[in-house]
Amino acid sequence: MSEIEIIKLVFGIFLSIGGLVLIILAFKLFYKYLIMEKRCTSKTEGIVKRYTMVSYSGVHLPIVYYEVGGKEYKIKGPEYKWVIEKTVSTPFSKNEVEYKEENGILRINRSLNSFGGVYKNPIQELYPVNSKLDVFYDPDNPQIAYVLRYSNKKIFFWLMFISGILTLIIDLLILICL
Repeated sequence: MSEIEIIKLVFGIFLSIGGLVLIILAFKLFYKYLIMEKRCTSKTEGIVKRYTMVSYSGVHLPIVYYEVGGKEYKIKGPEYKWVIEKTVSTPFSKNEVEYKEENGILRINRSLNSFGGVYKNPIQELYPVNSKLDVFYDPDNPQIAYVLRYSNKKIFFWLMFISGILTLIIDLLILICL
């Protein structure tokens, strides 16, 4: 094997692995958004018991526990299509947070004191611990569910999936044509 063929082979292997990882991540993270809208037809009431440890776009989402058929499930939500955050930090400002929720978009305006900028999670004010929220779930598989409203994130599945497929196609073209 020549050096060029070895480089093509190694590059092709890494490109194939990258394409496969994108496809696997698309199914693992975002496939549920393709099936959720049609399947989640039953409704129950869930209770906010805690919040996520990891911040999603600057907010900690509630963990909602709900019961179906005598079995308890938990889900993170309500999710937002987008979180738009604007933060202003000056030494003389007060620590204040204003938030507005509309059409699945959460807008957060923060004013922080640059010497000691501490603020509350705005979601905790919207959905305090022990508050009740509507949970929509799939009667055949109650683990597939969403809280309050369906958050349409199908675009992320298709972006990752198509990127993975295109990466594999480019890899094949490089290996065949060069």
